[in-house]
Amino acid sequence: MAVGNKKAELPKFLTGWKEIAVYLGKGVRTVQRYEREMGLPVRRPAGRSRAAVVATKAELDAWVTASPYRSEFSLPRPASNSEAFTANIARGIAEMARLRDQMFALREEVKKTVLTLRESIQEVHSGVSGSWKRGALPAADFKSGRNSTFDPAGIRVNGSAN
Repeated sequence: MAVGNKKAELPKFLTGWKEIAVYLGKGVRTVQRYEREMGLPVRRPAGRSRAAVVATKAELDAWVTASPYRSEFSLPRPASNSEAFTANIARGIAEMARLRDQMFALREEVKKTVLTLRESIQEVHSGVSGSWKRGALPAADFKSGRNSTFDPAGIRVNGSAN
């Protein structure tokens, strides 16, 4: 199949409000109003709402050509994403509130656990220090399998001396 010398025609882009306004023969503010109120087909890179705009000449020509039909048949303006955006924000806020409540509940649970741990440590500490003050600590006798009392001086109280 032979390819002709015709090059594929690339879409002609207009960048910025000034170029679009000059192409349409209108002022910049008028073109911006057309975009806002009548759905002029412009695009913003990276989905930003107030960034630089671009448009193709073909889309602008089609929009201008459809203008009488739009007014005659009351064609709706292209739907904006504001409703979806608002719904996403509402879902995000509800999720944040749920996570905040969950965080508060977990924080209270951690506080109770730390308090219980402190009380347990104090009980163990007072039991150990009391035994040291009396001079004997309970110790396991691994050879016989029975508990005996260990004296810090090295003498077994409930068994034979070392």
